[in-house]
Amino acid sequence: MKTKKTALILLAITMMLSLILAGCSKDNGNNTQPPASSETDQDAGGNKEGNEVSKGDDAASSADFKFGSEPVDFSFYAHYDWWTTEPWGNDVTSKWVKENLKVNVTPIQSGGTAKQKLSTMLASDDLPDVIIMDRNAEVEKLRAAGKLVAFDDYLDKYPNLKKWAGDKTLNMLRSPDGKLYQFPNWYTSRPNGNAGYLINKNIYNELGSPKLETFDDLYAYLRLVKEKYPDVVPFETDIDGQGVHIFTSGMENGFSPSYIGVRGVPNGDKLESVYAHPAFIEAVKFASRLYREKLMTQDAMTQKKEQVNEKMKNGRVAVYLSYSSMEPSMSEGNTLLKQQDPNGGYEMIWPLHKDGVDKNQVFPNTFNSLGWNVNVITTAAKNPEGIFAYLDWMTGEEGQSVMMFGPPGRYWDTRDDKGAPIPNDKWKNTPQAEKDKDKMGIFNWVGNTTFVDTTKTEIEMALPPEKQNWASVQQNNVSWKTSQDTTAFVNLDPPTDSEEGIAATAIEDLFKKYFAKAIFAGSDAEVDTILKELNDNAMELGLEKLLAYKTEQWQANLQKMNGQ
Repeated sequence: MKTKKTALILLAITMMLSLILAGCSKDNGNNTQPPASSETDQDAGGNKEGNEVSKGDDAASSADFKFGSEPVDFSFYAHYDWWTTEPWGNDVTSKWVKENLKVNVTPIQSGGTAKQKLSTMLASDDLPDVIIMDRNAEVEKLRAAGKLVAFDDYLDKYPNLKKWAGDKTLNMLRSPDGKLYQFPNWYTSRPNGNAGYLINKNIYNELGSPKLETFDDLYAYLRLVKEKYPDVVPFETDIDGQGVHIFTSGMENGFSPSYIGVRGVPNGDKLESVYAHPAFIEAVKFASRLYREKLMTQDAMTQKKEQVNEKMKNGRVAVYLSYSSMEPSMSEGNTLLKQQDPNGGYEMIWPLHKDGVDKNQVFPNTFNSLGWNVNVITTAAKNPEGIFAYLDWMTGEEGQSVMMFGPPGRYWDTRDDKGAPIPNDKWKNTPQAEKDKDKMGIFNWVGNTTFVDTTKTEIEMALPPEKQNWASVQQNNVSWKTSQDTTAFVNLDPPTDSEEGIAATAIEDLFKKYFAKAIFAGSDAEVDTILKELNDNAMELGLEKLLAYKTEQWQANLQKMNGQ
């Protein structure tokens, strides 16, 4: 994320989009309860307090391989255009893992052309050992080609994933052959997400802190910003115009921006075209109006993530909307602005809505028990068990403590009876700007949202307000409270080489083209014309048949979630 994402779109990601932070709570089909004691934690050596790593544990003692005692070397590829994996061992966390667990990772970069990169590696049969990617038909394509390692034989030997994700969640990740090939990232049993509206408090306070609750309020405020601050972008949408997607959440009670990716909106027990739905049309019209009047960034569909981050860090944005509003660059921007004015910085506001929509039924964020994306281990790996053991360690209490809060001895020395790190004086006295330099979380590829978010909240809320982590406060106050459970809508995509899959690819390309045209339209009437043409052309390409397929998958998910 998240958009959250469009989550890109993550963006949701971050903290994370690429680093996207997460999480918080209601029943979503995940039957796992957090453990009462870290004594059951699959630490590298079952070490409750995490002061040192012993060589093996009861769960793995009968195996020839003992995690922590033997080297684990693997290559890692992130299947995203925007993702760059940093060098292994240069930061304090991966350096600790390398030295204490004997794990070494060789990053493979997409170079901004992820689809072509993976196709080339597959064609040459030169796959990386581990790939992190979206849960979609590409995973099944690799599985059907015999390129993935099943995890079933490892689940009981290394029990963190099974313990924390639970059978219901893992069953929804299983392939048609009944086996599990996907290790989830940011899976959860509680709501999470990083999507939302950030306001630049420096500008907002100087303009008299006007009411910002409805889209009409936003429009009036952006006009004021444009008049008073000609060098500031009134409204920033993040890359690919993802903020426009999130507008849909405020156009109708309970409408999820994720429906755009599904390409359908539930109507009874069927999915109908999102392109003809009023909430989508209204959101695009509003965005087009902002664009025409230069109240929105003028390169919304072409800018790079680095450009967005730079504007945010320099305070040149008045209102920001993204699936990944909590990523590190936003935190850095907040720190810099507060240095200029202690009352300034960025703050997340309650999501906006049109008149007549219940503010408590607006959900920019979505969550599902499966989380964001997945890791797969390919048959190229020489030591798949060692890799799984490392991922399983990472997703457990000790691993999440190390990856998200730094190695033991830095910001924490021991862990409590729930396995959570107990902050030491250095954590409490180190400015957030200094902590940001440690880049904690960047190698957390199997995020355990329930553990991380529960831990973050307890740690941060115990600190004085001036020392609390900015992102955690925004998540706890707004983003996690405005997250909707969409577990039923995962795994809907058809195989890419099927009739429906081919239609899905063509419709996605069509959407990108028409979405940009609609944003750049000269009038609301022109937007209507463009979106009608989008819907008509999508139907000709097979949208109705695609939605029939997705409806079937959606209903099957509901049955799985109900234990049928």
